Amino acid sequence: MISMQKINDDQKYQLAFNHFQKIGPVKIRLLENYFSDLKSAFYASSIDLEKSGLSSKLTAEFINWRKNFNLEEALQELEKENIDIITWRDQEYPALLLEIHSPPPVLYYKGNINILNSSVNCLAIVGSREHSAYANKVVSELIPALIENRIVIVSGLAYGVDTLAHQEALLNNGLTIAVLGCGLRKDKIYPYSNKVLAEKIIKNNGLLLSEFPPQTSPLKTNFPQRNRIIAGLCQATLVVESREKSGSLITAYQALEQNREVLAIPGNIFSEFSRGPNGLIKKGAKLILDYEDILEVFNLSTAITKNKKGNINKINNQKELLLETELEKTIYSLIKTALERGEKISADEIIKISKLDTARINSTLSILEIKDLVKNEFGSYCLI
Repeated sequence: MISMQKINDDQKYQLAFNHFQKIGPVKIRLLENYFSDLKSAFYASSIDLEKSGLSSKLTAEFINWRKNFNLEEALQELEKENIDIITWRDQEYPALLLEIHSPPPVLYYKGNINILNSSVNCLAIVGSREHSAYANKVVSELIPALIENRIVIVSGLAYGVDTLAHQEALLNNGLTIAVLGCGLRKDKIYPYSNKVLAEKIIKNNGLLLSEFPPQTSPLKTNFPQRNRIIAGLCQATLVVESREKSGSLITAYQALEQNREVLAIPGNIFSEFSRGPNGLIKKGAKLILDYEDILEVFNLSTAITKNKKGNINKINNQKELLLETELEKTIYSLIKTALERGEKISADEIIKISKLDTARINSTLSILEIKDLVKNEFGSYCLI
């Protein structure tokens, strides 16, 4: 955890400028090139700030904002919230991220910063917030083998495919990084329903990252900005499902701009969720049919994954040990069968097939949700 005694001046004033969000990476470089250090830049006169390359309007806004900013309070908030920082001048800063056009000068983090080591292979997995059972099956089939090969799974903690990717990585005792479009303060984590997932990521030696100050709310404009970090941290980005226009495609195009690999899972040509990845494949993205296609991108041998199916079955068997009653087993089996067909199943369909009492079915579904065995997605159920 960061200590106010140990933090150096460069980190302090990178932090200070970061709280004034109108001065971003390009302008910070102007200031670094003109002034001897960022402390001098922070307290500089309007004349010197304009000489460095800032506009007169921006300079006036900054100086007005500076009057009310309290650096010590900002540092105290980091301590209170157990948030640490690295800057682009620090050794721990990810080398891959420095290669992009506008790397964030400051990264706030919670968790295991060593994941960002340059020797680590990172794969971004992104997709639709509303996804099909097909996406669930794809993620659960691919990730165990990727984790076996020590690939770190990177995503955005959003609903849908992001959540699936983080959960599957944790289920297989793998490392995962969540990059947020908001601050890391506990009351700002978004979506709030994934707050527990965020805590699990930290507890399992993973990492939460953000370029936004801790108090930043999840504004819509933050997410495209966040997506460039997801792509920038990784050697490759995999799009599982997405509509024709989506944040997932923004991440994919940013990966292309950063000269990284873009991978895509082909899908049903009649499904709106397949239009994004199918379109990417048409434009030249690497088509992914199994985990070996992904390992090939990272130049990894497939020998280590020869027992992949056995490992997946072992995990599924461990889950099924949590089923305590015949009704739990019946409902779980119906949901599992639907998933194998690439579908979800509603409570009404379960009631119709099983011919059992509605109240008993609904209460048992709730018990299975509490046990983290199934989840309700827009009225239909699938396995976790």
